[in-house]
This record gives sequence, structure tokens and C-alpha cells, in this order.
Amino acid sequence: MKRTYSNIRLEVVISIMILTSTIFSCTEPIEFSFEPSTPQLVVEAKIAELQYAEVQLTKTANINANASDNFVRNALIVIEDNMGNSETLTEVSPGRYLSSNIKGKTGVNYKLSILTDGHTQILKSEDIMPKPVNISRLRARKSILPGSDCLSLPEWEVIVEYDDPANEVNYYRFVEYINGKVNSSYVENDKLNNGKSNKSFLTCANRNLNSGDTLTIEMQSISKSVYEYFYGFSQLNKIMQGTSGTNPTSNVIGANLGYFSAYSVHVKSIIIE
Repeated sequence: MKRTYSNIRLEVVISIMILTSTIFSCTEPIEFSFEPSTPQLVVEAKIAELQYAEVQLTKTANINANASDNFVRNALIVIEDNMGNSETLTEVSPGRYLSSNIKGKTGVNYKLSILTDGHTQILKSEDIMPKPVNISRLRARKSILPGSDCLSLPEWEVIVEYDDPANEVNYYRFVEYINGKVNSSYVENDKLNNGKSNKSFLTCANRNLNSGDTLTIEMQSISKSVYEYFYGFSQLNKIMQGTSGTNPTSNVIGANLGYFSAYSVHVKSIIIE
């Protein structure tokens, strides 16, 4: 039978009516269930040059968990150095612990011990504070690299200049602040530039600078184990879709997530013109 335009239009209308009826008659809510995962302890421990030791303990949370439940309270945390000094840190707020006597010194080996979960879980770490490396010059300028429709480049470039010490291996972490707030961080080593005058170009897609802003760079001299931890974290953001990643290697024995860093630091600020 020959199908006329009118017959075809009628069939389309009837099909739409049936589909619409089906959609609006299915009003039963769809419920999603998430398999709860076992919370993991996260250790963020540091002792900076001339600063007190600080440790923050949290646990990874499930999607519906209350954020206030993530803090790990009532832990027993002890820090000691290779000069015979030892101190138990005080919990100053939920999950945040501070020393009040021991401050960071370059060349000193620090050991950290953490007891949690009713003092049944023991974690240990140690780190040696390297000598500081100073920033000789800090600059910020409008990007000179051409962008394209397919590639959006940062509007601003931040350049850190420093002299890398010769005859030793150095690892660095740069923390960028804009008007006192952390904007991003970066790590690098001197594998290709040992003993040279270096220019580090800090790339950040989310950097937004305006005239009058204060840009501050905190240059941390860190150990190899801390560098590897932060470098591993940076690589997680570059994993191609479909590739399964693993957690970065922690230098805290007994924890899968976290780090302990004893680092020296040099800070430099400029005002954006």
C-alpha cells in the first residue's frame, strides 16, 4: 500500500503520543546505591625552617559522609630530632596538631611517630631538612606564547630565577599565593640544570592576576621522597581516560596517603603592575 504524506504524519504523531505517555507515566524515583569504601588515613605533616611542626590527620570520606567526621582526633603524635629533643604535639583544633618547642633547623633529621585508633595504628616517618636555596628574582608578565582555538594558555606567566647549588641533587616545591591565598603548587628537580642559574616557568591555567595584586612564591627545598610524593600527585591529573592510576608513594610508613616534609624555605613577593 502506498503511504501518503498524511499517513506518515499521522504515524509520527501517534508515536510521539505513545513515547510522551510512557515518559510521564514512569514517575517512580530512581535510587542510586554507593558501595561504602573503607576510610583511609591521610597524613599531612610538615616542619618548616624556623617554624613549629604541624600535623593534620583526616580520613577519606564516602560520598554521603559528613565532612566534620573526617578529622582524626585524640591521636598521640611525637616528633624528635637527632640532637636528643623530643616533644608530644598538642591538638589545637579537630585533627590539627602543633609542637610548641621544636622548630625546624636545616641539616637536622626529624622523626615522626603517630598512634591513632585507640593507639592501635602506628605510623612512622623521618625526613632531613635540606639547606635553603634563595630566589634571586621573581617576575610576572603577560603570556608571550600564542594560544589557539584548541588550546587555551594561561594569561600570565610567573618566572622564578635562582642559582642551583653544584655537586648535589636538589628537589624543589614552589607554592604560589595570590593576595595571601594558595593558588597552586609545583615540584621540580635539578636533573637537567645542576649547578646552573635557572629560570622556572610556573604554569597555571587558573591564575588570575590584576593590577595591585600581591604575588608570593614560597620556594621549598625538599627531600627526594617528598618530591616523589608531590610529583606522583601531579601525574594523577595527567592520566589519560581509561587508564587506572595508583596513589603516589607516601614516605609515611603505615599510611597509603600523605607525607612528612622537613623543608627549608625562601619567600619572595611582588606587586602586579
